[in-house]
Amino acid sequence: MSISQKRIFGYDLIKTIAIILIVNYHLGGIDHGTINPEGLYLPNYNKLLSLFCAAGVPLFFMVNGALMTPKNLSWKQTISRSLHLLFILFFWKVILQYVICQRLLGIYDNMSHFWFLGTLSIVYIISYFFKYHKPIKIIIISLLLIHPFITNFLLDFVVLFSPSSKPLFWNHTGFFTLYAILYFSIGGWFSDKRLSPIFSFGLIILGFLLINFEVIVLSNYFHSIYDGVNSSFPTLGALLLSLGFFLLLKDVSAKNLLLNYFFTFIGKNTMGIYLLHVLFIFLLRNYLLIGVDHISLLMSVGLSLIIILVSGFIGNLLSNSKFYFLLHFTRRNL
Repeated sequence: MSISQKRIFGYDLIKTIAIILIVNYHLGGIDHGTINPEGLYLPNYNKLLSLFCAAGVPLFFMVNGALMTPKNLSWKQTISRSLHLLFILFFWKVILQYVICQRLLGIYDNMSHFWFLGTLSIVYIISYFFKYHKPIKIIIISLLLIHPFITNFLLDFVVLFSPSSKPLFWNHTGFFTLYAILYFSIGGWFSDKRLSPIFSFGLIILGFLLINFEVIVLSNYFHSIYDGVNSSFPTLGALLLSLGFFLLLKDVSAKNLLLNYFFTFIGKNTMGIYLLHVLFIFLLRNYLLIGVDHISLLMSVGLSLIIILVSGFIGNLLSNSKFYFLLHFTRRNL
């Protein structure tokens, strides 16, 4: 969902994995087990795999940071791109949520996923100031790492060892999603660095274990299965998991033409997919999956891929038309 002048397969691969994780998470309906009041809740197989979705949105911020940081954009260019993101947000919010869903279909679910574009527009502006005020950047990044990331990590232990306590769980908001500044900056820092795949796998495993730890602790604390995805974005677990995937995949190249075409197609059209996929999920939930409380993991992945391909096809048509500005800043958006 970002602008680049040259295709980088590794970033297309990361964006494809990220959008699959996001769509699969938003589709929902997978059986994550039940809470036994007399026993300890442990994530079942479905819940374990679903927790990888915690890397979806952070990966997009990292890719944006990796692509945008090397660009020496002027203040005018930065403002233009930020305003264009806000234009895309409000235009599609009105069209998809209020016109199509509410007026035409009578579906009143909230399309909350648009928050990403609003946050990214702010991050663009803040990253511009960081170029000229590096001490301030270091201070802000350090504060973000402490709160909410480390704070949330410590709160998990507070709950674990003092179940009667009432910690401040609002810390998970992460300054109203501006924890994205840290993810964006990390993408820029590591874009030109090559680290051992073993190190990357280690980060993925450690991050995955930390997310599971939080889910187990908070699920048993609340006596309700904890989300562990959207609520876990500003946590050390999601940070390490996302960084591991980013480092592992950013320099990958494709020799197979079919795979190259698939990942490139999805990578080029992630903006359209991100904007449109919730509409198709609403249609599925309100017309085809009525009364279906749970779907299998395999069915969820299959439906997610269908939604991604359909949304990508529509987005691709718009990107190659005179209405490209509804999705991208320039016609050459990659």
